[in-house]
Amino acid sequence: MKTYIIKVGGSNLSLSEDILFDFNQAERIKNILLPFIQNGDKFVLITGGGYTSRKYQNLFNEKGYPDYDVHYIGTAICNLNAIMLRAVFGDLAESEVIAFNDFENLESINFNKPVLLAGAAKPGPSSDWDSAMLAKELNGNVVISLKNINGVYSSDPKKDPNAKKIDTLTWDEYLNIIENKSSHKPGDNLPVDPVASKFSKENNIQFYILDGRNLDELVKVLNGEKFDGSIIKI
Repeated sequence: MKTYIIKVGGSNLSLSEDILFDFNQAERIKNILLPFIQNGDKFVLITGGGYTSRKYQNLFNEKGYPDYDVHYIGTAICNLNAIMLRAVFGDLAESEVIAFNDFENLESINFNKPVLLAGAAKPGPSSDWDSAMLAKELNGNVVISLKNINGVYSSDPKKDPNAKKIDTLTWDEYLNIIENKSSHKPGDNLPVDPVASKFSKENNIQFYILDGRNLDELVKVLNGEKFDGSIIKI
């Protein structure tokens, strides 16, 4: 029996004005995990904010509210998506999601069912940090992160046609790629946010970055097979 920490990026759940929450994708994730659950494995799923988060953050930005408030609304949307995804898993999941101040008392987590849903703790870092926190608390050292890109690139592939995907890299190499940023700005879209990156480096936590739009890659990771993505580690 294994316990897996999976960060379900917001780009996999909240796509657009027409798809504020993608129930079809949520069902696909559930069906992918079912055989592993039946074998006794357990899953902690941490949700990002996606389109809905950006929508409300933009409203705050237009009004000139400070970053703290913009972060706060992003935190709330991550927790909303966790509640939505918990509903899809139904009786397989714990009835309460981990959110806000729950992260200050992780040693009392109630995790008797196969699936535990979590959102975000506090304004500032993205839910990458919450994923790393849960990995540390649950004695794991791997976060499987479902993104809208199939790994870490040497530069932004949307801007640089010569960007190359890197299969394995260290946290120092990754931090260098993102220019050693020290904080996470609201709406930043990085494979792993800077705060979570430094926490993961300090605590020997690995991030597997793969494209959540191709869930066959998730199956490969869970089966211990070679997958299309990137691994960031010490």
